[in-house]
Amino acid sequence: MRWDIRPRLRPGAWLGAAALLACLAAPAGAQAPSYPDRPIRLIVATAAGGASDIVARTVGQKLSEMWGQPVVVDPRPGANGNVAALLAAQAPPDGYTLMMGTIGVMAVNRAVYRDIGYDPARDFEPVARLVSFSNLLVVHPSIPVNTLQEFVAYARARPGVTYGSPGSGGSLHLAMVVLSQMAGIQTEHVPYRGAALALNDLIAGNIASAFSDPLVTLPQVEAGRVRALAVSGRSRLPGAPTVPTVAEAGFPGYEVAGWLGIVAPRGTPAPLVNRLNAAFNTIVRQPDTAARLAGQGAEVVTGTPAEFGTFIRSEIDRWAKVAAETGMRAE
Repeated sequence: MRWDIRPRLRPGAWLGAAALLACLAAPAGAQAPSYPDRPIRLIVATAAGGASDIVARTVGQKLSEMWGQPVVVDPRPGANGNVAALLAAQAPPDGYTLMMGTIGVMAVNRAVYRDIGYDPARDFEPVARLVSFSNLLVVHPSIPVNTLQEFVAYARARPGVTYGSPGSGGSLHLAMVVLSQMAGIQTEHVPYRGAALALNDLIAGNIASAFSDPLVTLPQVEAGRVRALAVSGRSRLPGAPTVPTVAEAGFPGYEVAGWLGIVAPRGTPAPLVNRLNAAFNTIVRQPDTAARLAGQGAEVVTGTPAEFGTFIRSEIDRWAKVAAETGMRAE
């Protein structure tokens, strides 16, 4: 005797059951929408108009074109980037929140603040290092100096010469701290809430000098609104080949270079991190993107997420030593 053990379903129910079984039998990856299926937020730790913002908008637009989803650049200035870093670190690790990591947020802040509320090495997944750039020491045209040595002599004769930066503890602040220590001069720091604000006040003559990123400063140098004296990195800038490095100008061993790279909240799945890494590497290597960045003083740097992570840890160690040697603290 054969028993019929099929459940007694109402007419039409077999179609629904068959569909359910087909879904359950399908591969797991087929159930979730392909990434990305909605806008990606790219948090920037500085105010609009600075190097981070410019690079973020450049690569964000390219990523949007590549993947067909908007990339929303979200500037969150404050506490030298700590506000943005906390926001990014606490975001869901789903690939839809990224942050433009800076030397300050990812390396310097931990050394100069008492408590930043996050651990740059623990709370983020390194995604892609993008660019490295030297900074320019610039002065207002009313300051009667044309070389770094003349600036040092001017500062020695006038203790407390002012300089601006986007905030305490950033690379632009540290660049002058290190120079002042090496040159034996006394300078007065004037912090701002963004690189553009500091540069605007320098152009207006409200401060005497500043280390400023070339992405926003070179056009002002070319227009004669500020005068460039030296480059903070190990080599001269293609966009300003006649401006010597600080080391060339009389202070061997001096080198302070900024950098930018993409990070994601800790726990972001490795396949997404790797896909983002490949996309950003492709973007910054594109001839038009690389040429645009080079013209603004930035050097394209690419690599794997692991290589970026190793670099971040080395920068954390380096700036901890610098902060200890200079005694610099940000409150």
